Amino acid sequence: MPMINASLISELIASQPEVHSSCLEINLKDACYRVHSNSETLLQELADYFGNLSVWSDEDTNSDKTQTWETIFIFESSLAEELIAATDWQDWKREAGKSGRKDAVYDLDTAHGKLRLLYKVKTGMLFLQPARPTPEFPLMAFGPAEKHPNQIINFILTQYLNRHIRSNWLLGHAAGLQIKQQGVAIAGLSGGGKSTLMLHLLEEGEHFISNDRLLFKADAAEHMLMRGIPKQPRINPGTIVHNPRLHSLISEQQRSEFLAMPQEALRALEMKFDAPVDRLYWENCYVQERELDWIVILNWQAVSNERTQVHRTTLQESPHLIPALVKSPGPFYSDASGEFLKNGLIPNPLDYQQALGKVPVLELTGKIDFTEAKSLILDQLNQSSENL
Repeated sequence: MPMINASLISELIASQPEVHSSCLEINLKDACYRVHSNSETLLQELADYFGNLSVWSDEDTNSDKTQTWETIFIFESSLAEELIAATDWQDWKREAGKSGRKDAVYDLDTAHGKLRLLYKVKTGMLFLQPARPTPEFPLMAFGPAEKHPNQIINFILTQYLNRHIRSNWLLGHAAGLQIKQQGVAIAGLSGGGKSTLMLHLLEEGEHFISNDRLLFKADAAEHMLMRGIPKQPRINPGTIVHNPRLHSLISEQQRSEFLAMPQEALRALEMKFDAPVDRLYWENCYVQERELDWIVILNWQAVSNERTQVHRTTLQESPHLIPALVKSPGPFYSDASGEFLKNGLIPNPLDYQQALGKVPVLELTGKIDFTEAKSLILDQLNQSSENL
């Protein structure tokens, strides 16, 4: 396979399609993104997804002249196919327990700085990730974007995560919500189900904060904060069929077909549905940040003769639970010095123990039982509220 050369990238950028005059501005906590595209369909889908966090804008109607924006270009285009074919890709190492090719990368130095190309093997999307994006050297994506809007959403939100990690926030693999006026993070060591449990608890809660990624950092008063991303919960059919609030996400026929499947087959089914919490639960259900009061770690099993139990501990007392929270920033990440994350490098578990070691942890063990887990967690939260 011929080696990539900078001229192919220059040709790709020079031949990019013309974008629409209006772009989409996405306003997040301490960060804003301006998304340009040649696809009105894609921009509208992003606007629907981000809801009141996004506004339409053009050069004459900038909503905030003082705001610093990061610019992202998304092209519905086949122009990148030559570049993809000419690149000597390196497969990105996947996390433990996951198999199959997903991402491939290629790094190079350009006149504008370091650049990482990332190729989504299954979808054909190509992403251009500068180590230090600038207006002259912006974030870009080429490919069948309209077919894969979720990858575009992930690309945008990954920039948000990267920005925080470079500012010493700690990335965690966890869901988050506010319930009983307390901030709860949920991570899974084994068995999974953090999104399902989070949605069960949200019935008694006030706010959804995040589905799968949380950022942690202590504020000036040494209160630990958790900050989420506006990524809607992506849930499997098994979660939907047993939760009446979620039934509108599928048809009655689909629900009947899923209910007829054996439980193990339904659990293993690789199919996800977006669950827009502001529509399914209540208005302004999503909030971006909350103090962290509890960490729930799922250490239960799908097949177990043991009843569901809760054990109160901390990460200092039970460091074996830390892997449930550890999450790599992934191939799009570059540090504050402009160096991309090395392939296969994993975060240091001691960083999690140091930052979160004193936060109360509720470890769930035994068999998977969401109803019982909800009851056990609420008991702990109610006791905490009474002691305040």
